[in-house]
Amino acid sequence: MNAILYIRVSTLDQAIRGDQPEGFSIPAQREACKRKAKSLKATVIDEYVDRGESARSADRPELQRMLADLHDGKKEIEYIIVHKVDRLARSLHDDVMIGLAIQKAGAQLVSVTENIDETPSGKLLHGIMATIAEFYSRNLAAEALKGATQKAKRGGTPYRAPLGYINVVRHINEREARTVIIDPDRGALITWAFKKYATGDYSIKMITAALYERGFRNRRTGTSISKAMSNSGVAQMLHNRYYAGYVKYNGAEYRGRHKPLVSAAVFANVQAMSVNHRTCGTRKRVHNHYLLGTIFCGQCGRRMSYTLAKHKYDYFYCLSRQQGQECSQPYIPVGLVEKVVAGQFCSASLSSSDRTALQKEVRSQLRYEVTNGKAEVARQEKRLSRLLMERQRIVQAFYDDEVASDMLGNEQRRIDKEMAQLKQIASDAAEARKSAQRNHQAVRLPLK
Repeated sequence: MNAILYIRVSTLDQAIRGDQPEGFSIPAQREACKRKAKSLKATVIDEYVDRGESARSADRPELQRMLADLHDGKKEIEYIIVHKVDRLARSLHDDVMIGLAIQKAGAQLVSVTENIDETPSGKLLHGIMATIAEFYSRNLAAEALKGATQKAKRGGTPYRAPLGYINVVRHINEREARTVIIDPDRGALITWAFKKYATGDYSIKMITAALYERGFRNRRTGTSISKAMSNSGVAQMLHNRYYAGYVKYNGAEYRGRHKPLVSAAVFANVQAMSVNHRTCGTRKRVHNHYLLGTIFCGQCGRRMSYTLAKHKYDYFYCLSRQQGQECSQPYIPVGLVEKVVAGQFCSASLSSSDRTALQKEVRSQLRYEVTNGKAEVARQEKRLSRLLMERQRIVQAFYDDEVASDMLGNEQRRIDKEMAQLKQIASDAAEARKSAQRNHQAVRLPLK
């Protein structure tokens, strides 16, 4: 007689725990199931192992593969052996559907730890154990939700923190405490992205490209490599209030205990700039100017757009003219517009408190530019060291005949390109830091 085994663990942590390639639970279940098969005088011809899959749903890859094989009927199977009924399902509906599929295939479900069979008492026990498994699953989910909600109310993070943060476990007074800290590699880059987008000089696409050039990547999943973030991923990141110090859970928002990566003011500016880009259509513009989106036509009230004619002459023009609507506003040279705007600012009257607040804000921004410039140089130097080691490993793999010559060439070109980019970024950051230092010294003089 032939038997197949179905083995499942709920989390990936169980599948890789300890120094064992399959953790501890999977080998233990396999060994117990094989002993049961031996007692039934059955030969184990196959096994199906779901690693890190919940039994609350039947949509598990190995379970579905097993059911498909039973349906095909290519193998004559007498027994499906599980360690416990709840390894197969924790839903009465799924338990019935899986049981019907096993019965239709002419096989019998066998539990190592429960005395279930085709007798009336065996079926009764099976039904009782399936009901208990569903109750346990639902009750556990309710208790977990209750605990997670309470943690969120106290400012904790009851889920995996987003990019820029790392979930860690600390031991305080011999007690385990799960908390969140800032990712030393990604955190500063996310702060940089918020601040740059808030200026209005960057689109989502430009921020995404700049982050990639600076070495920003998504988290690795399983055995996959780290990949670049998509434009939509960056847009979602810039709208996530977690970075401003808030935790959202189960439809409610709470003030978090984690350290914010951006201030409330910067976050608000980013949201306003996002709305401005959507309403004024600047997301796909070819040319950019710092006044774009803030200048309006004096004739019809429409926004003024910006163009660079013949790569030499730059103008502001009314969008009504571009869209075929009547407006007598002519093209206005950018220099003239800048002069008028500067005059408006020069004639503006500021109180003593406004001047002090403005100076404080400027100094704060310049201090950030100085600190960020130094951190960016250090970050790129660290990245350069990693790339040099990566290039050395790929060359060694080529010498060991582990990679082909075309792959070696592709990898070397990729690494050389990234090294050129990071050297330029480090150079720009160093120059920006020097400029910010000079400006910081200048604003320390008293305002007249």
